Amino acid sequence: MSTNLSAAARGWSACGRHLDAFGMEVFVTERGHRGAPTLLFIHGFPTSSFDWRDTMELLADDFHCVAVDLPGFGLSDKPLDYSYSLFQQADVVEAVTAALDITAAHVISHDMGTSLHTELLARKHAGSLPFTLAGSTLLNGSILKTHAQLTDFQRMLETPSRLPEAARVCAGMLPGYVPGLRRLMARPHRLSDQDARVMTELLAYRHGHHRLPHFYAYVRERYLHQQRWLDALITESESAPVQFVWGSADPIAVIAMGIALSELAPRARFTEIPDIGHFLPIEDPDSVAAAITAFAPTSH
Repeated sequence: MSTNLSAAARGWSACGRHLDAFGMEVFVTERGHRGAPTLLFIHGFPTSSFDWRDTMELLADDFHCVAVDLPGFGLSDKPLDYSYSLFQQADVVEAVTAALDITAAHVISHDMGTSLHTELLARKHAGSLPFTLAGSTLLNGSILKTHAQLTDFQRMLETPSRLPEAARVCAGMLPGYVPGLRRLMARPHRLSDQDARVMTELLAYRHGHHRLPHFYAYVRERYLHQQRWLDALITESESAPVQFVWGSADPIAVIAMGIALSELAPRARFTEIPDIGHFLPIEDPDSVAAAITAFAPTSH
């Protein structure tokens, strides 16, 4: 672990450990106790499992909470020789569940993580998922790309001809990183200055900000595999617990997207959290934890 990290970032590092997944070091945090039902948290772009820290603390009395930094994010390895495909990232999630002997889990996802989540559902329906995905909670994420309201930065990352420009912007983005995230929040004050510093350090760890154009290739997969992932989500909602928890003031994954998803999967539960922006686990962890507690069983 880098000695250049602040005391707060080193404290976060001490809360977890690294596991090997396909030769990469993958950072994992756990809360609660192993005998309780497992909640598996999947973060979004371009943050990390640090987003889930408060939600996990609120749920730790009743659940075994597990959160992973996907390769390229947080305190996990950020290799150059890796495609950062959501299919590869799903393989890593499977490897983590195997390493931790997780046989069943309720999966909670946000942002980019919602598409990885639906790939896990597709594998479940194909009979190839190595653990039981017992239930699903999906927070604001642009599963329906046609409904998303993209930022200028996102449009730049999506345009192949602008990738050299994107690389230059990402190389110098650290000072503006958290201010940019706060603009996507309805309650930016909920992100403390200390936590903002930790989030910046986690992005910069092993030069993660230089890798952002590599990571963002996942958005193309959202277009290419939308039907596969939507079909899996809709099928899942017809026979297993699925819920959408949506911040109403998200400027990107707008509330109309959450409503459209709930109409495609009418048996799923839909909960609108008013006056919350894109980063629900940061802005209102209490509401997120309450929605999970009301939906996921607290005993096997």
